[in-house]
Amino acid sequence: MRNFLLLTLSVLFLAACQQPANKETEAGLEAAGQEQQRAAALAEIEAANLAINTLNREGRFEEAGAYFAPDVIQFISGQPKIEGREAWIAAQKQAAEIGDWNLELEVLNFEYFGDYAVDRGRGVQTFAANENSPIPSMQLVGNYMVLWKRTDGGWQIQYDYVVVDPPAEPETE
Repeated sequence: MRNFLLLTLSVLFLAACQQPANKETEAGLEAAGQEQQRAAALAEIEAANLAINTLNREGRFEEAGAYFAPDVIQFISGQPKIEGREAWIAAQKQAAEIGDWNLELEVLNFEYFGDYAVDRGRGVQTFAANENSPIPSMQLVGNYMVLWKRTDGGWQIQYDYVVVDPPAEPETE
């Protein structure tokens, strides 16, 4: 009987010692899974940013618009607010009539929240005016923050905020 009691206590002791390790392992696996999901979301969003620019430059505005939620809201400093995917597409078509626009983005911070993500970064937009343009060729630099939402069709922009830096002051001698 004494041996049986010692054996039972030993088994219970070993089981108790192993349980926290299992919880730690589970927590570690969960954290690793979340990091993999975060990395995958970031890669998908960076690919979407590139695709939007490429599609716009090719005049495929509706395809680029698919990366924007139907009720997207976009704020760009110094410009009227754009509400809705159709308004965004119309704005892109109008902009393309006066020249070629190219946008390079650099992600500075990325926060992942499951079905939502926030992408904050810096952008450089280069504009090459054509003969119909009322404005000259230029380069704009600024900061952006985007709220992305995961949908059945992939990641879409829900809110897009862009703050363009003021033009650099000309150097005086």
